[in-house]
Amino acid sequence: MNIIERKVWLITGVSKGLGRELAKQVADKGDIVVGTVRNAQDKADFEKILGAKAFIIDLSNTEQISSLVDAIINQYGQIDVLVNNAGYGAFGMIEEFSENEIIHQFKVNVIAVWKLCQAVLPHMREKGGGTIIQISSRVGILAGVGNGIYASSKFALEGMRESLKQEVEPFGIKVMLAELGALRTDFFGTSVKYAENKLPLYFDTAGDIRSNTKSLHGKQSGDPVKVAEAIIEAVDKDVPTFRLPLTTGTIDAMKTKIAEYQNLIDLYEHKARNVEFF
Repeated sequence: MNIIERKVWLITGVSKGLGRELAKQVADKGDIVVGTVRNAQDKADFEKILGAKAFIIDLSNTEQISSLVDAIINQYGQIDVLVNNAGYGAFGMIEEFSENEIIHQFKVNVIAVWKLCQAVLPHMREKGGGTIIQISSRVGILAGVGNGIYASSKFALEGMRESLKQEVEPFGIKVMLAELGALRTDFFGTSVKYAENKLPLYFDTAGDIRSNTKSLHGKQSGDPVKVAEAIIEAVDKDVPTFRLPLTTGTIDAMKTKIAEYQNLIDLYEHKARNVEFF
């Protein structure tokens, strides 16, 4: 295949986990992979193992993103698939977080994603098409105790993607939301962050969120290899869905949310319709 026939994938966060696995499978099938990493060692490892290009960027420094996209376009001429994979989870009780901790969570998980889309969309539009994949989470569907700040960043992405899908469809650009449960990656290892402040009063009601989440490391039921396969298949076969729910945890979260909404509809539909002007 020449470069015109091969898709160019920009995948953020390829130093490990799902991003690395996705990059590996994309490269193995013959497409071009461009990844982002945060340091020189990760860049060297990625390029040596995969034979693909990596750029060093801290996505919380969003002013660097336009230059990143320009450099990729200058080198490869196109970006066919953007995978917004990079991100992290900030865990702790809502009350425990500082403002700066929340701002950083949203800069990486939300603002950087918006900026990447803003930088890539003109090139996709000029080319006449492309695919944007957002790696989301089941906590973007159903939040729980101790994951409120992380979940709120994913809820924000869900809303952003619902609008973006409708806005860019007329230009032949497809948006897909991959909603994942817990994968057996390093998410609960070195990738997780916790609120610096600890309020012991919550231990009696919710337990220790830090030890509880750390205990999940290496025991997650989701297989990142199978998830990467499913995402690539969805792109290559042009799966006609906006949401791509993967893992049992995601389906269970959806069912719980549907049941909650149906219960509310049953209880309040009559009253809701009677507060309209007639």
